[in-house]
Amino acid sequence: MKIVFIGHVSKDINIFKSKEQIIPGGGVYYGAFVARSFSFDTIVYTKLAEEDKNLFKDMEDYGINVITLPSRVTTTIQNIYPTDNPDDRVSRMINKAEPFTDKDMDNVEDTDIIHISGLWHGEILECFIEKLRKRANVLGLDAQGFLRNVDIEGNMLYRDWDYKEKYLPLIDVFKVDSREAEVLTGIKDHYRAIEEISKWGPREIILTYKDGIILWAQGKFYEEKFGCWTLEGRTGRGDTCMAGYLVHRHLGYEPALKKTAEIATEKMKNPGPYRRKR
Repeated sequence: MKIVFIGHVSKDINIFKSKEQIIPGGGVYYGAFVARSFSFDTIVYTKLAEEDKNLFKDMEDYGINVITLPSRVTTTIQNIYPTDNPDDRVSRMINKAEPFTDKDMDNVEDTDIIHISGLWHGEILECFIEKLRKRANVLGLDAQGFLRNVDIEGNMLYRDWDYKEKYLPLIDVFKVDSREAEVLTGIKDHYRAIEEISKWGPREIILTYKDGIILWAQGKFYEEKFGCWTLEGRTGRGDTCMAGYLVHRHLGYEPALKKTAEIATEKMKNPGPYRRKR
């Protein structure tokens, strides 16, 4: 099986109270390690500056095929966690790599699964969703890349997605976290928010929150809780969950979600991506 991830990698500056880390990140980074851990032929289309390639060298060392498109700078994000709640995160964009172009999308090959995993609105244009739909048997989409807007000072502000009702019917698996679900629907309750999102047409919905994961599929809900985790391991939680579900989806909804929760729990014990113990 082959899976393609599309989106920027990120140079992450994570601040946990008074402690700072500079680590590689981005949805495609965390997701690709999960897919490769379970022997998927894993391809990442991304953009970054030449000077930062070495920061992400561990992807290729792990067997991930990284197709790097040139950019003057690498997307760089500062994440501040002021409390022990991993969902209480303040993010600021330091640098933005160049957006993907129509020509970039033309080079994406037909495959089993494509996951669109942008970091900010404008990185991947909405019209590319239609193009990528034709190239994948299963198309995944992370809400973050269409809700997270960046102002001139680098503040990252979440706003509703104007085109959700146009493009969500094209999506097989739509990923949101608790905050994004509320932004999209205006509803705090996770289950009610998912029901509202389901009206816009995605076939399956995954919602991650502090304690676990909720899946909606074919009108039914499934839920799994996370085990023990550390705050330092929180970055990449949702990306790990989405990739874990996509590569285990063939098992059926309940077994796939259970496996996904196990993977996410293991990942969140330490900083960095999930690597399967062999």
